[in-house]
Amino acid sequence: MSVLTSLGGGGLVDSGTAYVLQAHAAALHARWADMRDKGIPDADLAELEQQWTTSQATIVFGTGGVFWLPGSAEAIATWQAETDRIWSRDLNRYRADALLAEQNLHQALTPEALVQRKSRLDAFDEASTPLEFATLRDDWTMEARLVPIDRRIALATAGVAAQARQAGQLGIRSDPAADVLIRASAYAELSPLGRMSRAEFLTRNLLSTKTSLQGRLDAATTAQQNLQHASDEISAAGLYGIDLSKYQARIAHGRDLFANALTVAEFDAISADAKDVTATADHAIYVVMSQTHIVSGVTFIYQNHPLSCEEAATSMALTHQGIYVSQDTILNEIGADLRAEYVDSQGRVRWGNPYETFVGNVNASESNYTGFGTFYPPLVRVAKAHGASILAYGSMSAASIYARVIAGHPVVAFSTWDWAWHPRRDYLSFDGQWIPWIGPVHASHVYTVVGVSPSQVLVNDPIRGQYWVSKGAFEAGYSDFNEAIVFA
Repeated sequence: MSVLTSLGGGGLVDSGTAYVLQAHAAALHARWADMRDKGIPDADLAELEQQWTTSQATIVFGTGGVFWLPGSAEAIATWQAETDRIWSRDLNRYRADALLAEQNLHQALTPEALVQRKSRLDAFDEASTPLEFATLRDDWTMEARLVPIDRRIALATAGVAAQARQAGQLGIRSDPAADVLIRASAYAELSPLGRMSRAEFLTRNLLSTKTSLQGRLDAATTAQQNLQHASDEISAAGLYGIDLSKYQARIAHGRDLFANALTVAEFDAISADAKDVTATADHAIYVVMSQTHIVSGVTFIYQNHPLSCEEAATSMALTHQGIYVSQDTILNEIGADLRAEYVDSQGRVRWGNPYETFVGNVNASESNYTGFGTFYPPLVRVAKAHGASILAYGSMSAASIYARVIAGHPVVAFSTWDWAWHPRRDYLSFDGQWIPWIGPVHASHVYTVVGVSPSQVLVNDPIRGQYWVSKGAFEAGYSDFNEAIVFA
C-alpha cells in the first residue's frame, strides 16, 4: 500500500513508486557490474554510473531522492534502454572484431584445411560475451602475428636438426643442438602469449647454434676430406712402388683426433697435418714420375698369327713371373666363336662376345669381318690357370698403368693400331652385350707396356717390336678402350 507524502514544496509523491524505481535502479547497477565482468569497458558505462551516483547522493526513507521526484520513471527507462544499447553495440563490435581476427589468421595460415580451422570456428560459435569474443580476438590476432615468426623458427629448427644429423654422420662428438631443439619443441606447445614472449630469444639461440654448428661442419667436412685425400695419396704412392706406410699412423691418429674434436681450430689442425702427409706423398710420386723406369725380366715375343696380338702380349707379361705359355696354348684354352658376323634388321652388326672367348678366326682379318680377337676376361682366366698373379684388370686410367709400370709390373693394354683415337662403332654380341669396337676400317691392337719416362711409354708391340711412344699418343689410342691387365 503506497503512502502519499508531502515534500517541502508541497508536492505529493508516491512512496511505493519511489521504492520500485530504487529497486529497478539497483538491479541495473548490478547488471552494469556483471557487464564489466563480461567485457564491457568501464568507459562505456561511466555516464550511467555517474547518474547512479547522483541518484544516491540524497537518500529519503532509504530511497534515492531523485526517485521521489516527478519524471524519475522516465529516467529509469532511459537507463534501461541505454544499458541494452551498450550491451548490444559492444557485443556486436567484439564479435565482429573476433570474426575479422579469425579471417586474418586463416589468411595468414593459407593454405589451411577446414579441419584445421574447425576448432576456431567452434570456439567462435560458443562465445556469447564481449569478453569471450575479445579473448578470441586477442589470441587470434597474436596467432596471426606469430605465423611468420613461427615459420621462421620452424625453418631454423629444421636447419639445426639437419645440421645435427650431418654432425652425427660426420662423427662429430659434441652436439650443441640438443638443448635448443628441446626448447624449440616445447615452444610449439606454448600459448600465443607464451610463444610471443619467448620467440625472440629462441630465434637468436637457434641462429647462433646454427652458425656455430655450420662452422664446425665446414671445418669437419674439410678435415675429413683431407684425411681421405691423404690416405688415397698414400695408396696411390703404393701403386708406384713407394712405401709410405709409416704415414698411415698419422692418418689413423688424425681420425682419432677427429672423433673427439670440439672446435673449428681442432678440425683445422687435423686438416693441416693431413695436407702435410698429402704433400709428402705427392712429392714422392713426382720424384718417381720424373725418372725413367723399365720393367726387367720381360721376354719379347712376336705374334705368330695375324690376330693373336693379345695372346702374344699376355705371353710376354707372364714371362716376368717365370711362366712360359705359348700363344697357341692360350688360344686353345680360350676357345673361339667361329660364327660369322651378320647385320640384323635394325642395321646393327652382330658378332661373338670377346669378353667370353676369341671372336672369329685368328688367321683371318677384322677388315672383312672374318676375325676380331678377345678382351681381358678370357686372358685373365687362362693366366690364373697357369699360376699367374694378376694385380688388377678391367677398366683403369692411363695414369694407373704408369704407376703400375713404375712399380715394376708389366701391363697388357688394349689400344689402337695407329696410336690415335677413333670414333667407336660398337657392335651387339650374339648374347646381347654391346662390344667396344672401332673396326672394320680402323684396327685395334694389344701391347705389353714395360717402361715409362716423364714423357713417353715403352711398349712391346707383338708386330713392330719394342719402341717408345709419346704419352699423348699412348693415351689417345688407349682411350678408345681404357682396359688393361696388370701382372705381378
